[in-house]
Amino acid sequence: MKKRKVQTVIFYKMQDKTKQFLLLQMNKRRKSFWQNATGGVDQNEKAQDAALREAIEETGLKRSNIKKLTDAGLSFKFDDQRNNHVTEKVFFLECYQEWRVQLDPSEHQDFKWVHEKDINQKSVHYQSNYRALVLAKEFSC
Repeated sequence: MKKRKVQTVIFYKMQDKTKQFLLLQMNKRRKSFWQNATGGVDQNEKAQDAALREAIEETGLKRSNIKKLTDAGLSFKFDDQRNNHVTEKVFFLECYQEWRVQLDPSEHQDFKWVHEKDINQKSVHYQSNYRALVLAKEFSC
């Protein structure tokens, strides 16, 4: 079976123009690892719409705080734990400022804002998340 997913790298720029990235920690049932916002693309839904929907659902982000959603031009193909063939498309979501993140405990147990200089391979569980973060660090908005 083929599945479509999105990965949304969420960030805002501080006054000195450096970026702060939002990372989400999966709940214990989902192995407690850190990652970017991710989720499935519904049938007949555009990937860009899914990226925005998932970011809002997973973090409590308000539309009024969204500055820009950009297709990163990056995607990954892999087989998930159920042997589904997955294509995951990456988006960058720039916000105007930090907000009071509200998590859904059925998915996530914690969050953190990480300065761009502190992003490294150990920041997230999956290599695809790290690659997306590195590209987002270099991305000029």
